[in-house]
Amino acid sequence: MCSKSIRLTALAIVLAVSAGLQATTIIWVSDNRVAGREQGWIDLLEANGYTVDLSFNNQEGRVLDAAKLEALNAADLIIVGRDMLSAEYSGGTEPTQWNSLTTPLIMLNGWLPGSERWKWLGISTNVERAITNLDAVMPGHPVFAGVALDADDQVSILTTTCQFTDTSDPGNGTLIARNVSNDDVWIVEWKAGQEFYPGSGQTAGGSRMLLVGGSQPNPGEYNFTDDGEKIFLNAVRYMLNIKQEKAFNPIPPSGTLYEDTWVTLNWSPGESAVSHDVYLGVSFDDVNEATPDSDVFQGNQTTTFLVAGFPGFAFPEGLVPGTTYYWRIDEINDADPNSPWKGDVWNFTIPTDKAHNPNPADGAESVDLNVKLSWETGFGAKTHTVFFGDDFDTVSNATVGNPVGTTTYNPGPLKLAKSYYWRVDEFDGINTHRGDIWSFTTVGGISDPSPTDGAVDITQTPTLTWTPGAPAASHEIYFGSDEDAVRNATKASPEYKGTRVLGDESYAPGELAWEATYYWRVDEVNDVNPDSPWKGPVWSFTTADFAIVDDFEGYTDDDADGQAIWQSWIDGFGIADNGSQVGYLLPPYAEQTIVHGGLQSMPLTYNNTDGVGNSEATLTLTAPRDWTVENVAELSLWFHGLPGSVGSFTEDPAGTFTMTGSGADIWGTADQCHFAYKMLTGAGSIIAKVDSVQNTNGWAKAGVMIRETLDAGSKHAFAAVTPANGVAFQGRGTADGDSFSTNQTGLSAPYWVKLERTASNTFTVSHSANGTTWSPVTDATPRSISMASTVYIGLALTSHDAALTCEAVFSNVATTGSVSGQWSDQDIGITSNTAEPLYVAISNASGAPAVVVNEDPAAATIDAWTQWRIPLQAFADQGINLQNVDKIAIGLGATGDPSATGGTGTIYIDDIRLYP
Repeated sequence: MCSKSIRLTALAIVLAVSAGLQATTIIWVSDNRVAGREQGWIDLLEANGYTVDLSFNNQEGRVLDAAKLEALNAADLIIVGRDMLSAEYSGGTEPTQWNSLTTPLIMLNGWLPGSERWKWLGISTNVERAITNLDAVMPGHPVFAGVALDADDQVSILTTTCQFTDTSDPGNGTLIARNVSNDDVWIVEWKAGQEFYPGSGQTAGGSRMLLVGGSQPNPGEYNFTDDGEKIFLNAVRYMLNIKQEKAFNPIPPSGTLYEDTWVTLNWSPGESAVSHDVYLGVSFDDVNEATPDSDVFQGNQTTTFLVAGFPGFAFPEGLVPGTTYYWRIDEINDADPNSPWKGDVWNFTIPTDKAHNPNPADGAESVDLNVKLSWETGFGAKTHTVFFGDDFDTVSNATVGNPVGTTTYNPGPLKLAKSYYWRVDEFDGINTHRGDIWSFTTVGGISDPSPTDGAVDITQTPTLTWTPGAPAASHEIYFGSDEDAVRNATKASPEYKGTRVLGDESYAPGELAWEATYYWRVDEVNDVNPDSPWKGPVWSFTTADFAIVDDFEGYTDDDADGQAIWQSWIDGFGIADNGSQVGYLLPPYAEQTIVHGGLQSMPLTYNNTDGVGNSEATLTLTAPRDWTVENVAELSLWFHGLPGSVGSFTEDPAGTFTMTGSGADIWGTADQCHFAYKMLTGAGSIIAKVDSVQNTNGWAKAGVMIRETLDAGSKHAFAAVTPANGVAFQGRGTADGDSFSTNQTGLSAPYWVKLERTASNTFTVSHSANGTTWSPVTDATPRSISMASTVYIGLALTSHDAALTCEAVFSNVATTGSVSGQWSDQDIGITSNTAEPLYVAISNASGAPAVVVNEDPAAATIDAWTQWRIPLQAFADQGINLQNVDKIAIGLGATGDPSATGGTGTIYIDDIRLYP
């Protein structure tokens, strides 16, 4: 549930503030028989801006005295939670007190409505029901706003079994929804003053709603689907009399694949609507941004339906197969100053009447010689005609093919390393719908084009590469801006660009135009083979509408040929006053996970310590060197840092140590924690009183540790105090191996822990309430962990939640044995950056470089991809000739003070570009 709440929070807060929900108080009533079991609903409400009062969420709240009645009547809404028994909340001597309350009330519990104490339904039993779907009896009711009901007005809102009321009779209430499989009532509404059912003798003091909630098997969990969340929140808004002003419940539901060429659109109107502005078009942006003077405006009307795709209506020629249509309803009431209420953009798609989704996929490589072709049929198709061959033009122009009644075709055994073309025409009984031409290359053929086929935003000075086909001895290259010319070119054509021998699979076409599409083909040749040449497929790419300084895609792990990233970007290796390192020590040299665009970025490690003022890497440019072409005016690059460390270790007052830290855990094969340490040689021990440890998680850990190294996977022994799981003896017996753990519950800070190491590397953990009387952790036996003679000994803390910072306080820290050094502290296994400024410098072949520094002095700690755009004039103002730029450098640190020192870390750079 928590992930759903977090996902909604940002938008919900905006909506809540605008709707005034912050002032809304909801009293949540429950026995809370299992702690936290209803927290999912409460989190959802609070994420949407409501204030939830839990003062009735306890065993003491059962009897409604005058003070409780006053509090309940003062609330805006009461929700009786799922975790409530029918025998509870008797109301003392007045069982009807709950129903006499004037506050609106939602009941989530299927057990209560038929009990003598509530009397909402004329039954007194409940049953477990397996959930299929909710049936919206009133699909236009505001509780279904924004919910995608299917064609039968059904939707799933729960994921598991639920306890229903075992009745299909809503009494005097208004039935809004049923359980499809058993016809049980699901959502029922009663108005204030309405008798619940004939003869009940009880009436609703305020509006009432039964909305059957699901079971919650574990604390913090609940079983609403996304649509269930919407219905629940809609019910809350409805009971609070917050109007649903936007149109909702689109038919067909948004996202529908609609199998017809005309449609009747329907919707449920907003509560204040007098009329409706209707927009319908084939572009999301056009419809989303439309006004009544737009081409997609279909008019203002009072009815809640629109016909389209029929003569005399919108799109009179019919809806086009393969097209997605977008529509929006704005609700209008000229008497209301808040009008119009802009609607959501919904969509539906008419399936294509052409064959589609080919297998093998269009452009597939290394296809089996015995492949069977298949495709998905076009809308309404009755029969199919297949055209197949090894020549594009022949397949494209063919009129006689192979009729088939199924969506598969066996072309027979194919030849090695050959390109084939095929097309499927669909016949719907009246018209033939010509198919697209697809292609594939059989196994052994040329493959792996770079740029990939159809790639966009490619540099204007690319180098084309490919993997040769198995039979090839040489390659014939064809290149141009006309697809047909490249496809049909021969060695006599201007598109022919020469021959390359086997082993030379590259071609550089020179400087190309901006934002232009180019086509290329490589034929494989081997004169001793009668099947030679093997004509290759036609590939394409489109150049960017910006100049690419470096996108980091062309670097490989082949340092023998000078293609490693650190062979172009020269870092501080061997330079005393430059603390940078580009790439990684072992392949892959470039970063392939933290990437802004494409497949790679440049990792740049900085180390501005020990007298180093800054760390930078420099690229000598071959192209583009003229930074004035096409009116470029800005240098853009994307950077991604790492968060700053939250770990700290301070002593104040003397003898009391406060530590902060994050980290996923001290556990598994690698730890994440903050560690303060000295050095221990041989046998020794450490004692500490853990005065407090913040409850960022029940398994947050603060305690004393001995570890062999400062690596995340180091061997170690650890005595930890936790917020909810007592004292634990944990450790790791082999480097990068699994951890072990034994814990004794019922103990919590403030508490003492002791860790002892013998000369034979046997480790023992003890705990104490007073620092005098010591006991071993229950069921924990001494552990033998082989470590070096000199090890690290000290205090460790993990929050057990990498997103949170935990604080722990230690006192009475004492060690025995040969312990040396002053306290040092650092993160273990947590990647973080020291705050450092980021800068870019460019230079001509002679003269001083021009430097621009990012406005954020802690740019290195920004842990998300961030674009930095620099006006080129900022460099020109420093004397740089932009028509002949020689080098670009990227660095971190103090460029103006070589003696300044800073910290360490790694940032990632990607997509360096020049924009007009």
